[in-house]
Amino acid sequence: MIHFPIAPNVAADLVGLFREGLRASRVKAGESVVVYADTLSNPQYPAAFLAAAKDLGADAFQIIQPAIPHDLSKGIGRAAPTPVIVETMKRADFVVDVTTGGMLYSAEQSTILAAGTRILRVREPDDCLIRLLPSEEVRTRTKRAAERFSRAKRLRVVSEEGTDLIMDKTGRQVCTQYGMADEPGRWDHWPTGMVTTTAVEESVEGTLVIGPGSIVFPFERYVAGPITLRFTGGVAAFSEDSREAVMLRDFIEFRNDSNCRRLAHVGWGTDHRARWDILSTRGADGGGGAEARSIYGSVLLALGENRELGGRNAAPLHIDLAVRRARLELDGVPVVENGRVLDPALA
Repeated sequence: MIHFPIAPNVAADLVGLFREGLRASRVKAGESVVVYADTLSNPQYPAAFLAAAKDLGADAFQIIQPAIPHDLSKGIGRAAPTPVIVETMKRADFVVDVTTGGMLYSAEQSTILAAGTRILRVREPDDCLIRLLPSEEVRTRTKRAAERFSRAKRLRVVSEEGTDLIMDKTGRQVCTQYGMADEPGRWDHWPTGMVTTTAVEESVEGTLVIGPGSIVFPFERYVAGPITLRFTGGVAAFSEDSREAVMLRDFIEFRNDSNCRRLAHVGWGTDHRARWDILSTRGADGGGGAEARSIYGSVLLALGENRELGGRNAAPLHIDLAVRRARLELDGVPVVENGRVLDPALA
């Protein structure tokens, strides 16, 4: 869980920032805006977003849902809006999701987006939001990357650490994040910049080595020892050659679902302002996760659920993997490598 300052005056500092974030997502006068929170959300964010939306002339209101369900066996995880809440958000123009777990990879969010509602996810601490304020430069770069990515069919990820992973993405859509929910039916996450696609699940073959300095989410920690995943027929087998490898294997095996061991997506980060060391410099507040996924030129992969991205893998979890040293090739042409964008047209 991300920890926030709770002094009531903090909201006053955020109104101008949030107004710019909403403006980037084309929130305008006359639109209806829902701020969706839960009882564990940062208490300052809903108030500041309400004020920011009001400043833009929107008709804004807030929905708060219990974070801890009445059925305690369900635990605390993804936001689970009730049918009444879903219907309300379907009728809105714009939703700011500041819940603890968010709605991503849920049937409820897919239903809301299908109605044309725009959803902006915001949960990171204010300093991350300031440094990675939605940027037209990042938006343009990400869209160019998506155009190039969409033309590719065969993908390969390789590294000096031993990665050699191939896959087919024929017929799969490309998804973008640049921190702006600026089109009907679009979801985005401020502060994030990335382009991703799903692969035909059974086509993934080869070895993925997550080497030292890479990041495993949701642990949000840098890997000290290697983690080796060997994919056969799209399903990964895990090594036990490091502490992190054992942790990841146990985390996945606890779900007892082989779909958790399938590749969810692959892509790269597009925000030149994002810093790789963000998790080490933030301390214990839990922030920086979105930023670490957006590192310019880094290869981002994931395991598990991917249906909201156009894939076909249903799984009870989704785990992002930010690989520090790797090269991504599209139809045999290297595009990014070790934090560098190799194609000048995509830089």
